[in-house]
Amino acid sequence: MAQNSRVAGGYTVFHWQNQPIAWTNSVQVTAVTPVGAGATAVQPMNALRPLEIVTPRAHSYGTITLTRLELWNKSIWQDLAGLANSNDIIDIFEYVAGLATPITVTKYVRVPGNAGSDRYEQFFNVVVASVDDGETVAIDTMILEKNMVLWYTHSKKSWVAAPTRPATFT
Repeated sequence: MAQNSRVAGGYTVFHWQNQPIAWTNSVQVTAVTPVGAGATAVQPMNALRPLEIVTPRAHSYGTITLTRLELWNKSIWQDLAGLANSNDIIDIFEYVAGLATPITVTKYVRVPGNAGSDRYEQFFNVVVASVDDGETVAIDTMILEKNMVLWYTHSKKSWVAAPTRPATFT
């Protein structure tokens, strides 16, 4: 019997600028959300029910939280393309701001036993919003996990045919 439900472990891979994101224990993606309060009911004081429900035509940013393992010889961001020479968050901000082409992160979902049927979601205009550069060590500490939070402007899913509308100022 063919398995239809998705298995994440070992079949989902994240890439930073087309390179696998290694040494990561977990990735949490939070989708973009509507700006403002989201949907709002329009209901005059004399109406028994809402007359309509209005929704915004825009969304805010989404987040990707990487829970990374700290290695012996580098900080949690230093194995990501372009960030090797960053000392701290300011160096990371400066590097990202100076890029001619924005950073992309891609999530690949590999279907077991079905080579060539991968699907992917690409996250655009990624910036590093924060990195955990602190330290908590106790007698029973075995590994050091630290978070790195990324923000993205929008994403595009390979399995959806709808176009992604570009940001406009009109």
